[in-house]
Amino acid sequence: METAKRIYRPDELQPSIPIHPGEMLKDELDARGISQRRFAAIIGMPYTAFNEIINGKRPITIDTALKIEAATGISADIWRGLQSDYDMQAARHDSKLTAILENIRKAAAVL
Repeated sequence: METAKRIYRPDELQPSIPIHPGEMLKDELDARGISQRRFAAIIGMPYTAFNEIINGKRPITIDTALKIEAATGISADIWRGLQSDYDMQAARHDSKLTAILENIRKAAAVL
């Protein structure tokens, strides 16, 4: 018996846990053999603040994305896009917001 293949919508293809762009930046630095402390110094950022980005406790701002771009050659648009995607995924996993959105959908369905 052949199983029917399901086609997923893009909003259904979300990781079970949002991945912060700091994790990807950490991987990039590891691949280049650059320490977090050295990279933070290169981009003129306090190490503690940079480490919070790497550990997903602080977002990659526009200014920081531009500094990362200048140091790595990886477009600031990519870093900001990753941050935006992370923020959206985190919001979708917020149970309070999910309940509010569900109530809005129910109210809008009768319009």
